[in-house]
Amino acid sequence: GEDREIFPSVKVGTSQVKPLWLFQCEDEIRSKVAVAKGIVFAAAYDNNLYAVSADRGEFLWKFPTGKSIGASPYVYEDAVFVGSADNNLYSLQLRNGRENWRFSAQAPIFSSPSGRFDNIFFGADDGYVYAVNVLRGAMSWRANAYGADRSTPLISEEGVIFGTEEGEIYCKDLSDGKTKWQVQTEKAVISSPALAEDIVVAGSLDGAVYALDASSGWRIWRYRTLGAVVSSPLIHKGIVYIGSANGYLHAIDIDSGSRVWAYQTNGQVASSPAIWGETVYVGSTDGAIYGLTLEGGDLQWRFETNSQVIASPAIIDGVM
Repeated sequence: GEDREIFPSVKVGTSQVKPLWLFQCEDEIRSKVAVAKGIVFAAAYDNNLYAVSADRGEFLWKFPTGKSIGASPYVYEDAVFVGSADNNLYSLQLRNGRENWRFSAQAPIFSSPSGRFDNIFFGADDGYVYAVNVLRGAMSWRANAYGADRSTPLISEEGVIFGTEEGEIYCKDLSDGKTKWQVQTEKAVISSPALAEDIVVAGSLDGAVYALDASSGWRIWRYRTLGAVVSSPLIHKGIVYIGSANGYLHAIDIDSGSRVWAYQTNGQVASSPAIWGETVYVGSTDGAIYGLTLEGGDLQWRFETNSQVIASPAIIDGVM
C-alpha cells in the first residue's frame, strides 16, 4: 500500500450557537450517546447510564453499574446495551431501565457493542471478543484477540472487524469467531473501523489511517496524519472523515488515500465526526464543536462548551 501524508491547513472563524436543552450528569461523558424512540441514552463516569427525553432533555431513568462507563450505549430492538468497567455487559429495557440480563467478562469493558443476527458483539480488556445472544445473554462464541479490544466491532458480511491495544486489526468469522485475516499496525488501534465499497478504514495511535480490503485485509493505502488517531472514521460519498491528536479533522479520498482537505482546531480531535446535510460536525479538546462544509472544510459555525469534547456527536432529525 502507498503512504499518504497531510500538510498544515488552518482556517478560523466562529458563530453563536445556543443549546436547545442541557442535562447535567454527575461526572464526565466520554462516549457517544445513543438515540432511539425519542430517548437519549448517555453513559457517564459516575457509573450510571442515563435516559432522558430527546425533545426536552427531561430525566426518565438511570441505571447504576458497579464502576465507570467509558463505552457507548447501543440500542438493538427494545433493549439498550452498555459495557462497564465492572466487567459486565448489561441489557436493559428501553422504557424503564430494568435489567434484562448481564454478561460477565473477565476484565473491564470499554468496547462499545454492536448488534446483528440476534447477537451482541463486543470486546473486553481480558483480550477476548464476545458474541452474546440478544435475548438470553448466553455466549455464542468467544475469540482470542491477544490484546484488549476498546474499539467498536464492525459487523459486515465479511465478519467481525475490530482493533486491539496490541496494534492488530482482526476480521473474525461471524459464526464461530475464527480469524479470517489480521493486519499489524505500529501502535494500538482504539479507532473503530468503518466500511464502504468493500474497503475497511481504521486509524491507529501510530498516526496513520489504514484502508484495507474487506475480504483479505490487504493494505490498499496508508495516510499519515502526523498525530495519533483515536477518532473513528466516517465514510460519506467516497470521502473518509477522521480526526487526529494534532488537532486536525481530515477529509481523505477513499480510492486514492490522498488528502481532500484538513481543518485544524485548537485541541486534539479524539471525537468521531457526524454529518447532517452538507456539514460535517466534530468535537475537540479545545472545548468546541465545529461545523465544517463537506466540500472544502470551511468553518460554518462553532459551539463552545465548558470542557473538552471527547464524545462524538449524534444527530437525529436535525438535532445534535
